[in-house]
Amino acid sequence: MFSDVRLFLRHMPMNLSKLGLPWDHRNRESSAAGSEADFKLLRYFTSASLVAFAIVALLLGYLFRTLAVDAMLNSYQSEHVTHAKIISNEMWDQDIKPLMLALAGKSAAELQAAPEIEALHRKVLAILQGTKVFKIKVYDLKGMTIYSTDRKQIGEDKSSNAGVLAGLRGLNSSKLVHQNQVSTFEGEVQNRDVVESYVPRFDPVNGTVSGVFEIYGDATDLLAEIDNRQRTIIFSVVVLLALLYLAMVMIVKRAQHLIINENHARKKAQDALTLSEERWKFALEGAGDGVWDRNLETSEVVVSKRYKEIYGFPENELTNHQEAWDERVHPDDLARIEVDRNAYLSGKTQTYANERRMQCRDGSWKWILSRGMVVARDAHGKPLRMIGTHSDISERKVMEERLHQQAHFDSLTGLPNRALFTDCLSQTLAKARRDRTRIALMFIDLDKFKPVNDLLGHQVGDLLLKAVAKRLSECVRRQSDTVGRLGGDEFVVMLHEIEALPDATAVAEKILHALSLDFQIEEHTLQISSSIGIALFPEHGKDENLLLKSADAAMYQAKKNGRSQIQVAQEISCSSADG
Repeated sequence: MFSDVRLFLRHMPMNLSKLGLPWDHRNRESSAAGSEADFKLLRYFTSASLVAFAIVALLLGYLFRTLAVDAMLNSYQSEHVTHAKIISNEMWDQDIKPLMLALAGKSAAELQAAPEIEALHRKVLAILQGTKVFKIKVYDLKGMTIYSTDRKQIGEDKSSNAGVLAGLRGLNSSKLVHQNQVSTFEGEVQNRDVVESYVPRFDPVNGTVSGVFEIYGDATDLLAEIDNRQRTIIFSVVVLLALLYLAMVMIVKRAQHLIINENHARKKAQDALTLSEERWKFALEGAGDGVWDRNLETSEVVVSKRYKEIYGFPENELTNHQEAWDERVHPDDLARIEVDRNAYLSGKTQTYANERRMQCRDGSWKWILSRGMVVARDAHGKPLRMIGTHSDISERKVMEERLHQQAHFDSLTGLPNRALFTDCLSQTLAKARRDRTRIALMFIDLDKFKPVNDLLGHQVGDLLLKAVAKRLSECVRRQSDTVGRLGGDEFVVMLHEIEALPDATAVAEKILHALSLDFQIEEHTLQISSSIGIALFPEHGKDENLLLKSADAAMYQAKKNGRSQIQVAQEISCSSADG
């Protein structure tokens, strides 16, 4: 039966409605929702992927062009600074500076007609030969154009030009002007892609600005190459992303196919489980088992109808309620259950099963066999959900207790019998050896007991033995001391951790006196006595056999000496003890 239950528990989470656990409806709803989501998955993925790929391609193209143009501007500005330095070094002192001084205060027409311009123009063109620079202008400290490769611009006042002003403050500046667009520096439409740079000229003696160069570089071919590369990069990215897109579509389509097949397989399994669930319900509830389903994170518990019946709860109680693990467990069983549970949840044991006392609705207690297994864990292996059963085998506990009582206790007096007393004596001796303490063992035999049985019958004799057991127990008050019945009218008393022999003889005298008093058994007043033999550990025996033998021999010596007296084992010889 237990293997059947474990097999049931393995499949139970898939459908529990037949046992009164509301999981089947949820599973079917989630399965239907999952199937619907499966069919929409590919559609959502393709749409989102296409948009994402287009955005990525455009961003990459824009990023490339921006970086390429920035690099081009930096490169052109660096070249223009170099050209300005070359022109300044070769022509400033010899040509440009004398021109500034000679034409100071002249009109634009006079500047354009000055004979020095032609010679200066030839030198500049010679220096710029083979470069991308197609135009150069030179400004004095007032922003006046004192030279330009375009002669009609000589004499123009550019004192408000932003590039000229920056150059007069000692700053380099460059700007890309696209073909057929207006230059913000010059305010004129360019017929090509141009990089305009304004480079200050510093006096080598005092380091002050002595003029400004404006240099125009032709960027038409280079910008066209950048545009071509941008289109190539965008095209390549689109192609690569398209290939990646196709691969991902195939993967997602395959995954969707697997999901749909898995859902179909799961539905078939659920249908098969539904068909067989009534048989499992009959097997469990026919055996008296109640089913529980616990969420380990929220402590929510769902229980079956039979579970409620076991503990006396009506069907409308204990419904989807939250309950702590140990809410109704007997306090004496808590520690042991905690050990079992932790061992299972941590993986130290493969099964979870233990016996405990559980409180019923009316406050009474029942012995329960609890079994269960984890059916869900998170990605890190932490248990999330557990399902199991509670079985009432209370009757078995009562039977076990009865068998234990019969095996270890005298059925008439309730005292430990020979087997239990001998076991207690062995354990006590082991402790006494470790602690180096003394114990006393007494053999007690009733005098004049046989005539009671013979004359008044065994019923009166049994009642007399029960009364004797009661008086013996009253004479031995310490919880650690033990009174037992070996059989017939023979009793034994074991005293733990005594200081010396007088401690034992004091108890023996108390027993001797108690048993000499009249017993009122039914309508009979009975008088008996007792003979007591005392043996001490370790003086009269270093193990239970020798100690029992010594006490028994001492008791027989007491009877031989006239009965109703106490005899200590050390007062007899070994040969007497053997006899």
